[in-house]
Amino acid sequence: MKKLIKNIFRRAFLLANSPVKRTNWYKNVEPEFGKFPVERWYRKNFERNYDIVNVGSSSALYAFDYEGLGVKAFNWAMQPQSMEYSFKILKMFHSILKLHGIVLIPFSPFSGLSVKGKWNESLNDRYYGILDPMLIDGFENVLRRRQYPLLTNTKLAIKRLIKDEPPRNKQKKITIVTTREEFEKDAENWMAIWKNEFRILDLESTLSSENMAGRLSRKNIIAEMIGFCLERDYQPVIVIPPVHPSLSALMTDRFKELYIYSFLREIQECENIPLLDYLVDTNFQDSALYYNSFFLNKNGARLFTKVLLDDLKKMKVL
Repeated sequence: MKKLIKNIFRRAFLLANSPVKRTNWYKNVEPEFGKFPVERWYRKNFERNYDIVNVGSSSALYAFDYEGLGVKAFNWAMQPQSMEYSFKILKMFHSILKLHGIVLIPFSPFSGLSVKGKWNESLNDRYYGILDPMLIDGFENVLRRRQYPLLTNTKLAIKRLIKDEPPRNKQKKITIVTTREEFEKDAENWMAIWKNEFRILDLESTLSSENMAGRLSRKNIIAEMIGFCLERDYQPVIVIPPVHPSLSALMTDRFKELYIYSFLREIQECENIPLLDYLVDTNFQDSALYYNSFFLNKNGARLFTKVLLDDLKKMKVL
């Protein structure tokens, strides 16, 4: 009898949550399932032996566009995405790659740092239905939020039933700038955000003890990712995507040595991994290639990806 009553209540909860699950607010948390070879993807796609995949976060999401360039590839970057979750995605879906397939590991100006507590726990919800539950941090809480949004976030759920938010493809996701002054201001904003995020007072001073610890943590996860690739005969390649000249102008040689190149040398010394550096590449100086000082636009991504593929061919990696 108790079990029957429990099942009745459970069904009632599920029915009460159904209208909430039809809102954009609920659906916008879901990942873009077409980006990943999950079960529903396999039902419609029969290709295997992919040439290239890339992991990464925000800048990588906008930097790579393989469409029409003659390669089978996936862009598995998400906005935002931790390096730890990039690795989990690779673990989950790597078998889509062919033997000696290429894994691109993007490296942005502050990819060498990691701060405890930075990752919002609710962001784990985006991996529900994508990753194996064992790979999702706090999966029990994720499951509860996805099954019973009306119960776990009652006030906001009711608010969105009354007035929903726009669907993901109509939400304003990024700042788009066009003028020189706007690019310069945007670049300064990015630097201010990063300094605040990593609690940096002076970008040319030696790293704090906290950031040194984060650097070691990040080094370990990237080294582990590279080892994972090599053990399976994939070719990892570290890629530094381009940024707008207004942003690169704020990065002194001292800064780049402290936060980028000293870190990557340590990784390369361990594994001798190819590095493709486009940070200040002359091909990507035109403002027409960028949404803002950090993100390439559609045209910029197509050009960047084409140049990258050509360079991989010259290196005889692709």
